[in-house]
Amino acid sequence: MHRLRRMLMDRKRRMWNDLRDDVFRKLGKEYNAQFDNPHDFEELALMDLVEDTGLIIADARRRELEQLDAAITRLDEGAYGICEECGEEIPEERLKAVPYATLCVKCLDKREKGA
Repeated sequence: MHRLRRMLMDRKRRMWNDLRDDVFRKLGKEYNAQFDNPHDFEELALMDLVEDTGLIIADARRRELEQLDAAITRLDEGAYGICEECGEEIPEERLKAVPYATLCVKCLDKREKGA
């Protein structure tokens, strides 16, 4: 479990840095000092800023950060890696590729096909 938490937190940290860099590139260096050390209130302020500016790439990163937070919550609750549809374990290879996955490949295929 510690390894999984570290993997999720590392990915979140990288996404946070990428998101911050995208916003600062778009809005300019003057905002950089406000977000040098991400904390919850700063993350929320940046998320609001991203929504206001309409940055498509940054918005995708914001959504991934939210998914990573949800995955960390599932890990804390003992539900991480369990398919929300069938209740089976999601294969480790899938979780490595998409650490916030909530569906196994079989259930994802069903959902995408509208079954």
